[in-house]
Amino acid sequence: MKRWALLAVAVMVAIVASQFPAYRQQYLQRLGGALDEVARQVEALDARADAAGLGRYPYLRRLMDNPDPIVVQEGEALVALVGRKTRLEQAIAAVEAAPVYLQAVQVLFHLERDAAAASLRAFEPALPLSVSGGFHAFLGFFLGWLLPQGVRRLFPRREVVDG
Repeated sequence: MKRWALLAVAVMVAIVASQFPAYRQQYLQRLGGALDEVARQVEALDARADAAGLGRYPYLRRLMDNPDPIVVQEGEALVALVGRKTRLEQAIAAVEAAPVYLQAVQVLFHLERDAAAASLRAFEPALPLSVSGGFHAFLGFFLGWLLPQGVRRLFPRREVVDG
């Protein structure tokens, strides 16, 4: 009976893990959409800077050095926007370039929480007919097989002594 339960857990974890490539694809699509929008906003920022006869960073510095707190706040928002564009570009590049066995790690290292949560809410399972899907299914089965055994070793049953 214990073997059947262990096998059932391993198969269930394998099924869940096999869905990672489909989730990764949907997550990358959301990151790409976010990057497109942020890139449009940064282009508009650059156009405003050019119109003022400044480059992007001197323009931002002028906003940040302004005595008006509203202008400074706008400058801070634009600096954050430029930083977000860089983070999105780095996340997409890292996740796309990762080998199959490091894809999940790269998604975690470069996680954009909003995009990840939205991807999970809209996620539709897929039939994992790729090398990546097979790898993640195997990894899930392996972890699903080992995890219950590890838990059992951490919390061994205590023998009840009558007396």
